[in-house]
Amino acid sequence: MKPSVSLLAMLLAGQAGLAGQVLAGVVSLRGDLPIPVTEPAPEPHKYINDKENIPRNFEQQPPLTPHTDEQYSINLKENGCLECHMKLPGDEEAKSVEMSESHFIDRNGNKLDRPAGNRHFCTQCHVPQVDAKPLVENSFQSAALK
Repeated sequence: MKPSVSLLAMLLAGQAGLAGQVLAGVVSLRGDLPIPVTEPAPEPHKYINDKENIPRNFEQQPPLTPHTDEQYSINLKENGCLECHMKLPGDEEAKSVEMSESHFIDRNGNKLDRPAGNRHFCTQCHVPQVDAKPLVENSFQSAALK
């Protein structure tokens, strides 16, 4: 069968299926509730903002950030996180929780004097943590933390 004929056959079958759903009287999962025009804005969440590390939920979880990261610029030329989380030459320690040694090892296992390029974009792994009520009940217990 030519590709154009088989494509036309699939489109017709799809349309027939949609028409069957309309005729069958498929009902929305919302029931008869109308979609509201506007919703009130959610209350802003408060960031935990403490100096201690937030407990991790599972082994190998990247540490959570106890503050917002919206004001920090992270791009190819600069990384605002490094101002506080990296020990500068001559300093005894970083201003905040220091980055782990794993951030200074490249993909070939070479130890570097600056963070590896694949660790430059912090927000790929580290996310801000807010003190928010869970959306659903959760009884997860990490086997690693027992």
